[in-house]
Amino acid sequence: MTRQLSLPVGKTTGGKVNNITAVVPTRSGSERVKSKNTRPFAEKRLLEYKLITLLKLKDSGYIQDIVVNSDCEESKRISEQYNVRFIQRDEYLASSDAPITDYWKEVLTNVETEHSMLCQCTSPLISYETYVKSIEMYRGKSLLGTELVKDYLWKGDESVNYNWPDHPKSQELSNDFWKINFGIVIISSEELSQYNNIKTPNRTSKIRCTTTRPVSRSIRALPTVRFLQ
Repeated sequence: MTRQLSLPVGKTTGGKVNNITAVVPTRSGSERVKSKNTRPFAEKRLLEYKLITLLKLKDSGYIQDIVVNSDCEESKRISEQYNVRFIQRDEYLASSDAPITDYWKEVLTNVETEHSMLCQCTSPLISYETYVKSIEMYRGKSLLGTELVKDYLWKGDESVNYNWPDHPKSQELSNDFWKINFGIVIISSEELSQYNNIKTPNRTSKIRCTTTRPVSRSIRALPTVRFLQ
């Protein structure tokens, strides 16, 4: 179902790849939080916050294009309001039945550039500066937004990242464990097709970016937050 495109070679400026399309995926069938990407959050909707940041990146020359990929009519309306290109997603690929790898191929290769950047609305705290740093780090090999795991991990009845019964401070836990948080993903169509995954072997770059915490400090930029039932 993914359309195959003849993609141009990525252009670089001073080693930086700038032939990148920012892809914002949404869908109407969110299961845990209904319509989360288009619901009010402070003064705007989550999709609007993301588009405002990405339009600034485009105006600054860090990305070439922005698309919203969705089956959601409200997302389409917001995209048109901000003059951002909208791609209608296939009904199956917008459903919970579609494998995540098929979804990645749909949204990340259905663009007109060789490189794409996945930008989730559910990570509204990622700043313009973090996007700039990520793009400047990217050299054509996949780059993922990550967080260090500073939790007390157990596998069955055995501690994983500390020696029980000793109990170190959380900041003293090992730096060997990290998780993909999907706040930022930059990858080429070639790599995604080759490995069928956004994580590629041995050569993935990682950038630490906060997607949900520390909310108490980051949320100050979003006044009058209203939590909706």
